[in-house]
Amino acid sequence: MPIKRIEPGLSSTTLVTSSPREYKDVDLKFTAKRGTLFDDGSRKGDVYKKTDTASVIQSVENILLTNHYDKPFQPLFGADLIRLLFELNTTISEPKIEQIVREEVERHEPRVQVVSVEVYDASAEEMVPKGIENVFFYNSTPGANDHSLIIYVNIRIKNTNEQVRIPVNMNRIR
Repeated sequence: MPIKRIEPGLSSTTLVTSSPREYKDVDLKFTAKRGTLFDDGSRKGDVYKKTDTASVIQSVENILLTNHYDKPFQPLFGADLIRLLFELNTTISEPKIEQIVREEVERHEPRVQVVSVEVYDASAEEMVPKGIENVFFYNSTPGANDHSLIIYVNIRIKNTNEQVRIPVNMNRIR
C-alpha cells in the first residue's frame, strides 16, 4: 500500500510498504473451545479458528465438494464434481476432471494457484494415467470400489509460495 509522505522543506516522496496478510477462517467443524468458567458455573467459549495454510486448504476443499445450487443465492458456486459419479454416461475423462478443478479453484479462490491435479482410482489402487478418456474402466477390472475417486490437488499459496497437496475423496454411496 503506497504512502505519500510530505515533510516541510523537502520534496514529496512515496514510500511503498507491504504488510503480510494473515488468512483466518472459522473451523467448519464448529468444535467449541473449553471457555471461561463463570460465577454461575457455566462455561462459555468460542469456536476454533483456522489460520493461514489450514484456512486456505479448508476453502479449496469446500469449493471442490460443493455442488451447484447447494449455496443459496450463488447457484454456480462449487466444482459440482459429485455429478460426475452419478451421470448415466459413465465415461469420465481425466482431462475433464482436471479442467473442472482448475477452473473452479481459480474462479473462487484467488489466494492459490493450481500446480497440478492427479486422479487416484480406489478400485485399481493406482494413479489414473494422464489423458485417459474413462477413469473408471481403463483397467477393466470391476470391483467393489467402482465410482470412488481420490483427487489430489497440488496448489501453491500465493502469499507464502508454500505448496500443499490436498486430497479430496469422492465416493458414490449405494
